[in-house]
Amino acid sequence: MLALADVAARLDAFGIKWAVFAGAAARAYGATRPLTDLDILVPAAELAAVEAVFPEAQLRTFKDAASGLLLPGIDILAGLSLLDLDDEMAARLVRREIGGLTVPVIPPEDNILLKAMWGRGAEEGKHDWQDVEAMMTGLERLDWQYLRWRADGMFPRARVEGVLRCLEQLWEQTRNA
Repeated sequence: MLALADVAARLDAFGIKWAVFAGAAARAYGATRPLTDLDILVPAAELAAVEAVFPEAQLRTFKDAASGLLLPGIDILAGLSLLDLDDEMAARLVRREIGGLTVPVIPPEDNILLKAMWGRGAEEGKHDWQDVEAMMTGLERLDWQYLRWRADGMFPRARVEGVLRCLEQLWEQTRNA
């Protein structure tokens, strides 16, 4: 079984941009729930290179049009319909400690927006809104201009607008608590 350090070393050795996202990123930004797996985001254009780096991984297509490689306990995803690891995100990556290793993590704005758009709950075995609330409570600031810019590229528009309103309300509630 590959550890995060092994996966990171291979991705770095081949010059592939990557970052931790989803639940592990939520934990890096303040969520405290136990992690069930680790999700890594790579640019959609890099998927073929990632496949070559991890020939032992299982290739899978997910319901949100993402393709990914499954390793025990680690999913490497590319081509999410809502979000790609593009130049704007890459410029904002932060480094956080996860599992004893300092790794790149997607910006909190991207992770909050992604988890809010997914909006999955306990009935699906997920913790998206729980993670959003924990991140927003734990963060001192958010770059709302960047978050809104990212949201402008997402569809369906009505859902995006509703999610933004919910995030703004939650942010106000966490500041006034």
